[in-house]
Amino acid sequence: MNTVEVDTQLIFLAGALASGAVAGLAFDVYRRLRNYWRPGPFLTALGDLAYWALTAAITFYVTYRINYGQVRGYLFLGFGVGLLLYITAVSPRVIRIFLILERTFSKIFILPGKVFRRITGFKAVRLVKRILSDARRVFSKIKKG
Repeated sequence: MNTVEVDTQLIFLAGALASGAVAGLAFDVYRRLRNYWRPGPFLTALGDLAYWALTAAITFYVTYRINYGQVRGYLFLGFGVGLLLYITAVSPRVIRIFLILERTFSKIFILPGKVFRRITGFKAVRLVKRILSDARRVFSKIKKG
């Protein structure tokens, strides 16, 4: 094995480490979506299975395209180490950022609803609504009758 091959294999190892970290990030995104939707145990298991099947397919495709399909043990080891490093070192911070973003977006999207409820909650607005509904009811009885 010459140095060119070693350099190439080190690049593949770095790619495996990075793809493990990317798989961890994708899993964090999936976990936040799953937590938001709360699909139940059956759909959770199905979603987990689909996630890992998709991750495996993408990993093997990338390995095939980059490393000409030469599956080597250190690639799996690199993927696993990259995933482990991401989960232990980076994931808690990413989850914290996701939670901050979720709170921020929920405030942005909930605020117009609160404003609308406050506007429609005023007594004058309720009085106008009541008058309009009574007028509709009276006019519908006049038409029938």
